[in-house]
Amino acid sequence: MSEVSAVMNTLNPDTATYEVGILTKAGVPERYLPHSFENFVVNDKTTKAFEVATEWAALKDPKDRGFSLIGAPGVGKTHLAVAALREVARLWGAQRLEERGVELYRDPKTMVEQNMRFINVPIFMDKLRESIRLSESRAQDLWEFSLERASVVVLDDFGKEKATDWVTERLYVLIESRYQHMKSTIVTSNLTLDQLDDLGYGASVSRLQETGRVVRIDAKDQRPEIGARNR
Repeated sequence: MSEVSAVMNTLNPDTATYEVGILTKAGVPERYLPHSFENFVVNDKTTKAFEVATEWAALKDPKDRGFSLIGAPGVGKTHLAVAALREVARLWGAQRLEERGVELYRDPKTMVEQNMRFINVPIFMDKLRESIRLSESRAQDLWEFSLERASVVVLDDFGKEKATDWVTERLYVLIESRYQHMKSTIVTSNLTLDQLDDLGYGASVSRLQETGRVVRIDAKDQRPEIGARNR
């Protein structure tokens, strides 16, 4: 039995189950797993960002295309980034599920939905720094994989990390490597482009602007309202 067949046989034929499995493997945190385009609140402040995310998700091949969402905390940036990943898993997952029972080997390295990665930048940079000090490999393995192999990488909360020389260099290397290899990168940030430039991310932002649209979401923080509803 091929590696792909073994993976597919562990999955429920239901596409939603497949989506959750792919998102979990991609590193999407449990709190964000329910995020989808269907449950995103679209209004006059979020319409443009919603359109950019859905247009990207509809691409047959996201190679060399991404998008960036900037705005205050709680306006839906991460929601849309995860929803875009979910849609890719849904579109490509449907095709994979149709292949069940067919004698077809597909190299997992070529399966875009199996090679997506979600990275919260501040948390990841802390883990990467610690892994170097302790010679621990998991964060370093994710770093190496994300440089050029991952089909899609979401860099969540970009700019929230402490922008030391080491951090800005590492993030430039990551974005430049993906840029060189024409890989898709999605970014969310609380900072404006000028603020990111001031922190030393100008070269990285330039590459992100070339390969995808940058949208500012001028909406209010939705989390207090969501918290009030849930209490």
